[in-house]
Amino acid sequence: MEANSDLKIPLLQTSPEDAAVRTVMFQIGDIKCASCVNSVESAIKDLHGVNSIMVSPLDGRAIIKYSPKFITAKNIKEAIEDSGFGVDELQEQEISVCRVRIKGMACTSCSESVENALRMIDGVKKATVGLALEEAKVYFDPNLADANKIIEAIEDAGFGAELISSANDVNKVHLKLEGVDSLEDVNIVMSSLEFAAGVNHVEFNLTEHIVTVNYEPDITGPRSLIHFIQTASSGTKMYQASLHTTSGKRERDKVDEIRRYRDQFLFSCLFSVPVFVFAMVLPMLPPYGNWLNYKIHHMLTLGLFLRWILSTPVQFIVGKR
Repeated sequence: MEANSDLKIPLLQTSPEDAAVRTVMFQIGDIKCASCVNSVESAIKDLHGVNSIMVSPLDGRAIIKYSPKFITAKNIKEAIEDSGFGVDELQEQEISVCRVRIKGMACTSCSESVENALRMIDGVKKATVGLALEEAKVYFDPNLADANKIIEAIEDAGFGAELISSANDVNKVHLKLEGVDSLEDVNIVMSSLEFAAGVNHVEFNLTEHIVTVNYEPDITGPRSLIHFIQTASSGTKMYQASLHTTSGKRERDKVDEIRRYRDQFLFSCLFSVPVFVFAMVLPMLPPYGNWLNYKIHHMLTLGLFLRWILSTPVQFIVGKR
């Protein structure tokens, strides 16, 4: 049986319904009796998107299940406060992680600007920016923020942003395989990964001999996955795996960025060199100095007007970011 050249075989599919309902817990103050519980539940249960609510009169803890498509945890918190009760603590239930590629950073000041912009986002718990890697790793509360808000904040700070991975994609590894030459080899390798503890999803690209594994970092990791593949070898058939990094796109982006900066520099020189000549050289030469001092309107001289015309493209075209 011939193997399809563009074969991609998903093993464990994750259902989108698993993320359709979220749970949040609030610590509510001034809960003293069953009547208080009924007041809180009445204020919340009729909100569109709230699936269920359970309030404990003993410790004042409310457990609420809701659909983030229709309502956010912040809206629920505000509804509780509007009913006359204070929300003393919003306990963090889940923290999402995303990695973002950042374009245009040239120094530590740039990375600090990005970090400050990310930390200003409501819901962001931690943000780390790597200048050398040109990446940011952001930990955030999915009830208050998302990847789109993070990208918008970076772009508003004057830098380009591109989402690399989010949520479970952060714990995804690409492995380059050797010794996998047939569909039977593919089935052996994928079966060994499928039954490995902590593996959520496996996808195989037979054309490039690359297997993509989504895993639980608390249970397994890239080294263990490579070991599982190697131990699947039998007889004279040996399987080897190594980490595969797709750095080609990053290198192309870096080359494009260097080319863009070079073009902007040459464009600015086209205008700034004449400004230097008009401002510093020609005024020292009597015939040209008198000509540049000719007043067009009131105190506006011809030299000032020419410098203004030439400086404007540099200021608002090259300097725009």
